[in-house]
Amino acid sequence: MKIKSTLFILTLLAFNSFSQKPTEQWRPAIHFSPKINWTNDPNGLIYINGYYHLFFQHNPKGNEWGNMSWGHAKSKDLLHWEELPVAIPHGKEYIFSGCVVLDKDHVSGLGDPNKPLLIAIYTADYPNTLQEQHLAFSNDEGITWTKYNQNPVLSIQLKDFRDPNIIWHEPSHQYVMSVVKPWEFTVQFYGSKDLLHWNYLSEFGHQGDVDMIWECPSLMELPVEGSKDTKWVFAVSSQGPYKKAVGMQYFVGDFDGKTFTNDAPKEQVNYVDYGRDFYAAIPFYNTVNKEAYWLGWMLSWSYAKEQPTFPYKGQMSLARTLSLVRTSQGLRLKQVLKPDLTKLKPDYEAHNLVLKGSKDLSGMKFLQNKTYVIELKVDATNAKQWGIELGDRAKDNPELTRIGFDEKSQDWFIDRRLSGQIPAPGFDMIQSAPFIPGGDKVLQLVVDRSTLELLAQDGTVAISSLRFPTKKESVRLISMGGELRIKELRIWEIK
Repeated sequence: MKIKSTLFILTLLAFNSFSQKPTEQWRPAIHFSPKINWTNDPNGLIYINGYYHLFFQHNPKGNEWGNMSWGHAKSKDLLHWEELPVAIPHGKEYIFSGCVVLDKDHVSGLGDPNKPLLIAIYTADYPNTLQEQHLAFSNDEGITWTKYNQNPVLSIQLKDFRDPNIIWHEPSHQYVMSVVKPWEFTVQFYGSKDLLHWNYLSEFGHQGDVDMIWECPSLMELPVEGSKDTKWVFAVSSQGPYKKAVGMQYFVGDFDGKTFTNDAPKEQVNYVDYGRDFYAAIPFYNTVNKEAYWLGWMLSWSYAKEQPTFPYKGQMSLARTLSLVRTSQGLRLKQVLKPDLTKLKPDYEAHNLVLKGSKDLSGMKFLQNKTYVIELKVDATNAKQWGIELGDRAKDNPELTRIGFDEKSQDWFIDRRLSGQIPAPGFDMIQSAPFIPGGDKVLQLVVDRSTLELLAQDGTVAISSLRFPTKKESVRLISMGGELRIKELRIWEIK
């Protein structure tokens, strides 16, 4: 009976796989997604020898969470990705999130001292038992890895203790690891000279948003634009701006090699992104001129299982360069596309437009490829709402996604209530972010098939969102309830 039952289950799984139709119309062109199967958090982001490397949480055996291993992809430009073989497969332990550093001085003593040495430190998850920090090393730029034979390198005998991220802290001449205790809403910092032996430094937590668990921490020193100053930023994945839905928050302060000190009152919350689909971002290691940039998982745990894509499930955001800017509300995180696609010559450009109602842009054939960037700079308006509309206005069955600004509420928004296929309850919603007073009304939108990334007010406001359109869509500028004066409109095709 056991053999017959097993054969039946395998047959059923095979039938379900064959019966699913590929959804390549939703696969983004410049946002990484694996060729097949599940992905979630980005891991081990590093730049080495002209390539950006992305490791990622991956199920090599199926299109849902499970069998967690590290997948691997590389890119020369952060837009076109080459997927490589599974980097670190699971054993008895699942390979959870972590980081990769370049051991340029071979302080660990591992591997071949005559070749570049990458060190991965990640959470080894023993289901329902224990989480420890394990190490693996590679001498071939991350293609093959050897698990350290004296793992773990850090364990506090705790069931939930995870997601290590490492920086080199020059003033204290040590590596510093951030690792979270999720249910305690705290991060612990550890120091090491050799990447093998770690000493406890301090703990930070119980500040900002503590309504959901903390995960995927990172510690970064960022430039303050317009000055020679830098400030430390601690970022962590947690609850976002929507209750019981994941997101990211950050704290601005100081780090002295041992302790992180938050400059703001402990109750203040700064969200990284006001969309439902940006989580677990971590910065790249070994960047040129210490430039800080990251990318995140572009999905939400609220409906990740229901994402209606096949044979893949899950995708990453575009990379974003990070800095701090002074605003009317204090220092705020600024995120700019990397590469900055708006530095190229636009495929379409117009100035000093006056709009009331709508203007169809679909005469530009490249917009039908659904991978492009639109930038809108507004001069003045008495409209109630303005922005960009994607979709089909059919009276009997409209399918529309609206992206723009609400003058009454003073919010930036992505409205996906009528955006196409709704994979789960709660997906059909308006995602909104408050306007930062004193800033310009500048909207920059990346459209890449099923993915939307809105970076407004020169990158100080971000909203990342998925949608799954089912109809051929047109693109319009809209001004609802009044007149809109557009200072500049620019559009770039992403080929």
